[in-house]
Amino acid sequence: MVNLALLVRMEAKPGKEEEVAAFLKGALPLVQAEPATTAWFAIRLTKSTFAIFDAFPNEVGRKAHLSGKVAEALMAKAPDLFVHPPEIEKAAVLASRLPNHQATPMRGEKIPLQVGSELRITNKGELILGNPELELGLFEGAADAVLSYRFDAKSGEHVIRLLEPVAEHRLMGAGRSRE
Repeated sequence: MVNLALLVRMEAKPGKEEEVAAFLKGALPLVQAEPATTAWFAIRLTKSTFAIFDAFPNEVGRKAHLSGKVAEALMAKAPDLFVHPPEIEKAAVLASRLPNHQATPMRGEKIPLQVGSELRITNKGELILGNPELELGLFEGAADAVLSYRFDAKSGEHVIRLLEPVAEHRLMGAGRSRE
């Protein structure tokens, strides 16, 4: 759940617009390393006007972000890139809609997998599913297995359960050695 936010407005100096855009795109990995930054958006409003919107569960997270690497880099580059120093506005979030694994971390998600699929789970509980060999994506009917996944952000636990196995039930145990 997000309760607090920041809105940062920036006006690029003439000729620095693409440098600002590249800087903001390059800041994403730094933000991904901040566990309390629940949502972060770098936005281009006009050719020279940019903004950052980010959201946090509490004041501790917002303060951590304001003293983090992105803020440090932004302020260091500000004299070179912007007409005026970035305008940082603190805000309260009245309502939000985020992906389920972020907005409600205890809610389970079904994850259809096919042979060759790759499932990665970040430290924040975000799911990244890659299916390089097949183009059937998340179509559950094409799955070789279906997992249930939930992440408890408070305890940091990832809970994964196999819902539908790869092998048919009659084949289960066929590969086990007999004593």
